[in-house]
Amino acid sequence: MNKFIITFLLITFSSVVLAAPDVNKAAEDVCECLKEPYIQVSKAMELIKAAQASGDTSALMAAQGEMMSVLNASSQCFEDLTKKYPEIVKSDELQAQVMLMADKQCPNPAYAMSLGQ
Repeated sequence: MNKFIITFLLITFSSVVLAAPDVNKAAEDVCECLKEPYIQVSKAMELIKAAQASGDTSALMAAQGEMMSVLNASSQCFEDLTKKYPEIVKSDELQAQVMLMADKQCPNPAYAMSLGQ
């Protein structure tokens, strides 16, 4: 009987460990989803600086449409992640872990620029 209980516990524990979501991979995937928007944010920040210096905002208006298409693609990427990592979507704690890791792996350029870095 004891062997049965020990075997059952080992199998149960193993399946829980094997089923645990890979937060490292999820953070990498989040960074991949943010790659293009972050590039656009960096470009937009440079355009804002240039527009402030010159007073010409026409470049900003032109970049706005491109930014919207990038954000739409990014939204679709995040939608795909909810399907890939349903267990993370269900857990606020896991979501926080993933976003903390993603912030370290691929920091938001707008935040860094706002700090003057």
